[in-house]
Amino acid sequence: MWASGGDRLPGGPEEHRCAEWATEQQRRYDLNLDEIRALTFQRVKFVMGLPVLKRAIQDQAEKTKNFVSRSLVIGEVLSIADMATGVKCGIIYWLFGGAVRNLGSPGHVTKWLQPLQEQKYTGMFAMTERGHGSNVRGIQTEATFDLSAQEFVIDTPCENAEKMYIGNAMYGNYAAVFAQLIINGRSQGPHCFIVPVRDENGSLYPGVTAIDMMYKEGLHGVDNGILIFHKVRIPRENLLDKFGSVAPDGQYHSPIKNKSARFNAMLAALTPSRLAVTFQALGAMKLGLTIAIRYSHSRRQFGPKAKEEVKIIEHQTQTLRLMPHLATALALTFVSRYAGFLLDEDIFHGKEFVDSRPLQALVAGLKAYSTWENVSCLQDCRECTGGMGYMMENRISGLKCDTDVFVTFEGDNVVMLQVVVRALLAQYSKQHKEKPLVSCLRNWAESGRDKLRTSFLAFNMDTVDNLAFLLKAVNFRERVLQRSLVARIYYKVMTKKEDFFSAWNACLHHVACLSLAHIHRVTLEQFCLAVRSCPGREDQALFMKFCLLYGTKLVFQERAWYLEHKYLTPMASTKIRNQLLDLCDSVKDDALRVISAFNIPHTSLHAPIAGITNAQAAWAFYPAPLQPEPREGARFQPPKLGAKL
Repeated sequence: MWASGGDRLPGGPEEHRCAEWATEQQRRYDLNLDEIRALTFQRVKFVMGLPVLKRAIQDQAEKTKNFVSRSLVIGEVLSIADMATGVKCGIIYWLFGGAVRNLGSPGHVTKWLQPLQEQKYTGMFAMTERGHGSNVRGIQTEATFDLSAQEFVIDTPCENAEKMYIGNAMYGNYAAVFAQLIINGRSQGPHCFIVPVRDENGSLYPGVTAIDMMYKEGLHGVDNGILIFHKVRIPRENLLDKFGSVAPDGQYHSPIKNKSARFNAMLAALTPSRLAVTFQALGAMKLGLTIAIRYSHSRRQFGPKAKEEVKIIEHQTQTLRLMPHLATALALTFVSRYAGFLLDEDIFHGKEFVDSRPLQALVAGLKAYSTWENVSCLQDCRECTGGMGYMMENRISGLKCDTDVFVTFEGDNVVMLQVVVRALLAQYSKQHKEKPLVSCLRNWAESGRDKLRTSFLAFNMDTVDNLAFLLKAVNFRERVLQRSLVARIYYKVMTKKEDFFSAWNACLHHVACLSLAHIHRVTLEQFCLAVRSCPGREDQALFMKFCLLYGTKLVFQERAWYLEHKYLTPMASTKIRNQLLDLCDSVKDDALRVISAFNIPHTSLHAPIAGITNAQAAWAFYPAPLQPEPREGARFQPPKLGAKL
């Protein structure tokens, strides 16, 4: 089904073993830290040995068509079953494996990915330092080239250079370490090196120190730690040299001469791992919503006097909290798969990610947007399930703890928003340089149309319940925010003579607003494309209601801005609010059909409040059956990617 992970797995029955594994996992809440880590390690080892995962690593090495999309869905399935297992597999596969494939040479891919596929070792990804997280350019770990020995010396020169929060730090054998490449006392900037950490028996190599960071808010099965290197020597060949290499004579060579451009190319190569976080967050949203919606359709509370209490889904505040999140989960499903499709196309056609700044921006923005939406969604799911939602057996509270870190790892969300806007402004600047007259005329025309949209003539141009109105609204917001940001920065730099950093810093709130406006617009457009490409009339009508709900939510949450800019009249703003309430009410019963189509196995749901029997929870609330099983042959017709508006 279009919104689930299971049926997107490639190939025949054996490959569905990954989904079957998900159905076999039992929740354990009575384990200490060492026990839960050991259990997660066993699960990772088992999962990585499944044919579908082994084939995924092989596909990554060979750049098989559509391998990114398939791998992302596998990651979503694993994360729904057990988030720690999904994240740890992601560290080994997406982060370490991705670094080798995207930053290394074909020789590196052959040398390192084949034994990874055969589980001869596990890897970790060591970029973040105690003193530098988001500012990767400023990392202080050193990799000094020793010409006579033909080796790099990996060293942690100070406390701030200690690698921190490293996943798999207490189990992994090799680390992909980012360090300043130093030749003859001169740094060539951050590069990535494969550094041995432990032997096959699990003993640390000389010069390597690993410190256990112990307890965290969540993801207790993932062993995070600190890595310190004291003059650890590695062969010259362990430099992942796709973007920069060191010859035996000590000469540095790079296909990208500009140091800043080279650094950007290295970071761009890690784009797929950011999209993997979006899929994991999306899996958590789907799981939390499935539990909360099933509970809401069973739990009864209050009602008309002298009559039976009603299901809590009948209460307006319940639908208002849950249904917009379900619409957002559907929207994110389509736009994230669209981004995966674009990544696959670029890889298959040999295009470097650094040459696809709009795609980098989309992935960075989706990472921020999806993880923030996940936090908000799970909080509402927790509140909508009352005290039952607070119990670990019902999964929502555990999901909250496990996924809270998503907003800062793989790139702090606020920094991700800046990545989006820098790409937008670069595109804006390029258009003006290449075709200044055409760009000026286009800006003049758009500005004129926007002023007309905010005049008294616009009042009856569109009805707010029309999808065209919602699309125009999100486009208007993005255009106005972009034009005004360009004007503000230009004024500060050119007129007030401020340095660019100060001007940019003074506009960061504006930057964040523009970035989210861009992602909102792209997401709504992709949702619309999916609706219009849906082959089944009944399914299309269902999608349309949720698409309208998502678009209405976007305008409703920014209605103050639209009122300030006179895009909405007070009467139209009231209509938007009423429309949101009406749509939430109209889809509340359809929600059962949607969450059923997520196809999440019962043992991944696990929650007694979702109707899953659990002998360990004698205290639990068990709802009555919610609906009959779907008739044989009945299923959603999936929309197609790439349809045109």
